[in-house]
Amino acid sequence: MQRLVKKILRLASTVVVVLTFLSYLAPHVNPSYFRGLVFFGTAFPWLLWANVILMLLWAYRWNRYTLYHLGILLIGWYYVTCFIGFDLSKNKKPDNAITVATHNLGRMWPYRADEANYEELAATYAAFLNKQGAPDILCTQETRGQFYRELASIMGYKYNFNLKKGTVILSKYPMSGGGEVPFEGTKNSSLWVDVKIGKQVVRVYNVHLQSNKVSAETEKVLGEGEMDKQKAWEEIVHILKKVGGATRQRAVQARTLHDHIVACPHPVIVCGDFNDTPNSYAYRILSEGLVDTFKEKGFGLGTTFAGPLPFLRIDYILTEPGTSVHASAVVKGKYSDHYPVFATLSFERP
Repeated sequence: MQRLVKKILRLASTVVVVLTFLSYLAPHVNPSYFRGLVFFGTAFPWLLWANVILMLLWAYRWNRYTLYHLGILLIGWYYVTCFIGFDLSKNKKPDNAITVATHNLGRMWPYRADEANYEELAATYAAFLNKQGAPDILCTQETRGQFYRELASIMGYKYNFNLKKGTVILSKYPMSGGGEVPFEGTKNSSLWVDVKIGKQVVRVYNVHLQSNKVSAETEKVLGEGEMDKQKAWEEIVHILKKVGGATRQRAVQARTLHDHIVACPHPVIVCGDFNDTPNSYAYRILSEGLVDTFKEKGFGLGTTFAGPLPFLRIDYILTEPGTSVHASAVVKGKYSDHYPVFATLSFERP
């Protein structure tokens, strides 16, 4: 029996190590041409925990398989630190620093829009934001117009930019210019606006890449224990097809957005819901040449999705390498199926 258990563990370790290696390849392959690696990249958070658990089991037995798991984690340490923050520093916020936050609010609203009490929702949410440090710039996705106007009044956001697509930028600093980064064939949108912070002009992007639109189906598969096996597999295949199609769209959107960012004459802050993990092509393209604030100054698990699938990090704040990142955090809350991301930043004076 003991020998059988050991064989099973060896097989499990081999499979986990191979799949983890494939998850490292996923960001480097454009899913528009080949999407076979997409699912391994998405699965990385669970593969990470599988490696840790198996490594500890083998370490207890003083077995060489410990080194295999340790080795594969060290090879992909970049991705490990994208999911788990290790910064323990407690930096005091400089006088010239600002706080930026991003939050997808899609699940904040009742099923029937006319049942929403926007004044009450805005007041409760404003209290939550104030408790976390009252962001100077707030980017929200899937936002209702009446809600953000109420919130702006309560929080003192004198300036806002939106194109009535649910993607909104609220600011305590003056805005100028602004526009949309064009995405074809989708209701998702990405906006930009120039914000004047002191003497520095910073371009803020609020990004909402193509949604997978599988939350309801996933909850159904996970929640219905009595579901017929054949029906369950049909649902799973349907979910995977939808995710694969959305991933291809995000690859195109990420390229379009990246080109827009590269052409920008100002320092940038890129906020939003990428709908993809750090082990994805879209994240690699968008983070190219930028700093991931949570990776730089976060601590603990970076989970931002509060839906049925655990441990997913899909919401980000990225900024220029020359920007000083003083703090970054994912804040747990009950307001949506996403958790907000906060970052404290300061810019070199021009």
